[in-house]
Amino acid sequence: MKEQGDRRRKLIAVLPHCLLNQNTVVKHLASHEGAVVDLVKVLVEEGYGLIQLPCPETIYLGLKRWWMSKDQYDTESYRKMARSLLEPYVTLLKELVKDGCRYIVLGIKGSPSCALEVTSVNPEWGGEPKVTTGTVKIKGMGVFMEEFLKLIVEHSIPNPVMLLDIDHREIAEKGVPQDLEKRIRAFSELCKTVRDKS
Repeated sequence: MKEQGDRRRKLIAVLPHCLLNQNTVVKHLASHEGAVVDLVKVLVEEGYGLIQLPCPETIYLGLKRWWMSKDQYDTESYRKMARSLLEPYVTLLKELVKDGCRYIVLGIKGSPSCALEVTSVNPEWGGEPKVTTGTVKIKGMGVFMEEFLKLIVEHSIPNPVMLLDIDHREIAEKGVPQDLEKRIRAFSELCKTVRDKS
């Protein structure tokens, strides 16, 4: 039961780092000056609390890293580092869920680390850093999000209500896609209805 005057919505969006800080995106791929403002605005307007995950690629390799594929990040050491970064955020999320919060998770479409639906692979990349062929987009998650969702299961946290891949370049060019905005707002409205009835 909510305390008198307590307005919290108990609605959480877990975000990859670069949706709030494009300065961590691999060189030449940042589509916004800072945050992906149009998307963040929709989330804030709908009462979502935001959890910003750390950027594993920047922490692991820094800002002078090359573009890379999932194949290159799919190592035992990178997964171990990812889990150590994620543990405190999973602990926080567990506390929020225990308190009645419901949550969605956003990913980065095509990311080798933070994709939820479509990631990028190229098993031929490696060795001398020159690009002769690009990556191929395939259905699947990035390494960081795979470890995040494993930890959610290991900590007995209910699954997220929605997993949504975000294309920040598309948002920069055309704004937030109507279907994406509709899904974000619909879940918020559902939570508001449930809250009002309790």
